[in-house]
Amino acid sequence: MSIDADETKTIHKHQSHSCSSDCGCHSHSSDSESGSAHSQQPLTINSEEISVLQEIAQCSHLPVSRFVMSSSTEEEARFVSLAPVYLKTLDDSMPTVKEIGTILSGLAKKGLISLNYDIPLKGYDYTQHTNSVLFAYFTETVKEGKKNPNFLCDTAEIEFGYMELTELGARIIEQQHISHDGITCP
Repeated sequence: MSIDADETKTIHKHQSHSCSSDCGCHSHSSDSESGSAHSQQPLTINSEEISVLQEIAQCSHLPVSRFVMSSSTEEEARFVSLAPVYLKTLDDSMPTVKEIGTILSGLAKKGLISLNYDIPLKGYDYTQHTNSVLFAYFTETVKEGKKNPNFLCDTAEIEFGYMELTELGARIIEQQHISHDGITCP
């Protein structure tokens, strides 16, 4: 099946799932009028999300980071300022990064990908993230904030991680026979 660039897909999360009433993976109803004892909630995936799923499927794991402001004097003062951050070039703009971040967050919320910030991607050089225009801007913003005596955070940090398909995301890719052609892994 090929997918048009503007096509939006609606997929049932558990298309081939057979279960008992206590499986716990989705809701069951006992609607006596319809006689249906099984309710499935559709999952809608747009073309941008499909493109991201294809890229992750091709590469298995992709690098992701998050920008964090913290305080060198107050251990509890730690704030995620921008996440998830997935960069394709050193000069990706804030709107571009926010747009892909929104897509990634949406895919994670739908249970199609996981975003992990506790373990860096093994063998990946994160200089794309640390040397990016966006991280330099973030670092400069925190530095400027330190000049204000009421500004709590004085340290710009970056946490490295990775994203990957969940079981559900992998099943969706398999079931839809989505092609991975032309994708280059970092």
